Amino acid sequence: MFDEKESLEMLEGYSSHYNYDTSYMKNMLKDAPAAYETFEGFLPMASYSNKIKKDVFFVAQLTAMKNEDCGSCLQLIVDKAIEAGVDKNIIEDLMFNEGKKLDDELKDVHEFTLAVVSYEEVDKNLYDRMNWTYSKEIMVELSLAIASCKVFPTLKRVLNNFESCSLIKIKV
Repeated sequence: MFDEKESLEMLEGYSSHYNYDTSYMKNMLKDAPAAYETFEGFLPMASYSNKIKKDVFFVAQLTAMKNEDCGSCLQLIVDKAIEAGVDKNIIEDLMFNEGKKLDDELKDVHEFTLAVVSYEEVDKNLYDRMNWTYSKEIMVELSLAIASCKVFPTLKRVLNNFESCSLIKIKV
C-alpha cells in the first residue's frame, strides 16, 4: 500500500545522500499523490542492472543524460558512477572529451547510445558489434538505462523546474 510519508522520507534521504534537489518530486507527491505513486513504480527502472557491467551501464547513462540534461541530473549520474566504482578516467573522458579515449568496447556503447538518443540510424556494423558483444538480456538492460535518462529532465521541464536544469560545472 502506498505511503506518502514513507515516500517523502525516501526522497529526503535520496536528496541528502546525493546532494540532489528532489523538490520537483516532492511537489509531485504533494500535488498529485496517485500520479507520484505511478512514477515511484518507475524508479527501479532507472537503476536496473542485473547482468550488464557497471562500466557499460554508466557509459550509457552518462552519455544519454549528457544529451538530455546539462545540470543536476547529469551530476547525479556522475556521482552514482563514482559511487559504483567506475574509473574516474572513463567519467572524465565522457564529460570533457566526448569519449575519445574510451576503449573500443565502451566507445561502441557511447556511439550506440548517442545514435539512439539523437534519433539517428544506428550504423549496421555498430549494431552488429553491440549484439555480438552483449546478450539480448544485456541489450534490454541497456535500453532501460538509456530510456530512463529521458524521464527526469522531461518531468522537470514540464513542471517548470528549470532552475535545477541549468548549466552547472560538472564535478568528477
